[in-house]
Amino acid sequence: MIKKLKAHSSYLAQPAESFDFAREKWGVLFLNMGAPESLDDIEAFLYRIFCDSNIIRLPLASLLQKPLARLISSRRSEKVKQHYEAIGGESPLLKWTLRQACGVRRLLEKNYPEIEVFVGMRYSSPFIVNSLDAAVASGCKHVVIVSLYPQYSLVTTGTAIAEVTDWLDRKKHDVTVSLIDGFHNRLEYISLLKSKIEAARQKLPGDHSAKLLFSAHSLPVKMVEGGDLYVDQVRETVALAAGDQDHLLSFQSRSGPVKWVGPETSATIQQLGADGVKSLIIVPISFVSDHLETLYEVDIELAELAHASGIENFIRTESFNDDAAFIALLSRLVGEKTGL
Repeated sequence: MIKKLKAHSSYLAQPAESFDFAREKWGVLFLNMGAPESLDDIEAFLYRIFCDSNIIRLPLASLLQKPLARLISSRRSEKVKQHYEAIGGESPLLKWTLRQACGVRRLLEKNYPEIEVFVGMRYSSPFIVNSLDAAVASGCKHVVIVSLYPQYSLVTTGTAIAEVTDWLDRKKHDVTVSLIDGFHNRLEYISLLKSKIEAARQKLPGDHSAKLLFSAHSLPVKMVEGGDLYVDQVRETVALAAGDQDHLLSFQSRSGPVKWVGPETSATIQQLGADGVKSLIIVPISFVSDHLETLYEVDIELAELAHASGIENFIRTESFNDDAAFIALLSRLVGEKTGL
């Protein structure tokens, strides 16, 4: 599967040199994970995630995948529901992704008034395949696919790419696509991270000194050993964003019995508290928009843990959301891909 998706990624990443972007109609599709549409949708949302063989791999996947997905989603749904209730009952992920897409359209339509933008979610509406259908229905002959995951992983960008390539194979449209599969080391992205860190530092009392902790979504070790690029790209992002500042990198959101990449963010925070750290800036490095993992896991769970561990000032850097600088970066990436 990894080799298959790498091949897809390599194909989609090729510049669309034969397409005349200045004369023919084209669009942009922004990819993200998705989120439950309501509290009642949580179990179905989890079921769609765990039906994905890129998330859970089984020897007899064709027989066991769906029954196991049903079992896991049923067992987890009530706990996850409580988490969503704690942040107001819904995720703002779709809202922010739509604003990002609309922001890019406003910048690009100055020169290309017929440009279309779409949002496609892997596990919730609007689904990737439906958005691709909408692009074709609107008359687009080419679609630039933009992954909103800064770092590439099989379980994020990779599985979304698989949806795109399966759609291409199945639909047999004459539409062509090209891919922007990440931006983990782009100068504009790094500069924006640095500005968010500095803004967080200014919120601290006194001399604004604090320990700097980057936290990334974890990944099973077996996937990294199998060639997944994610952890290496995370480390490169962190090194560039931190510069010469003293910093740490940890990993959050692990689940299940398998071995995950560490160290764990929760354990790191507890150790920092034991070491006497009083001020901590945490940078969620894998995400560009607020959602459950920033608003609940970091802002509530990890904040409570930090205070219980003796850390008095716990500050999370703001997510990019609809920050104008981030939208400008996305527009620039599309411009480079299209040669415009």
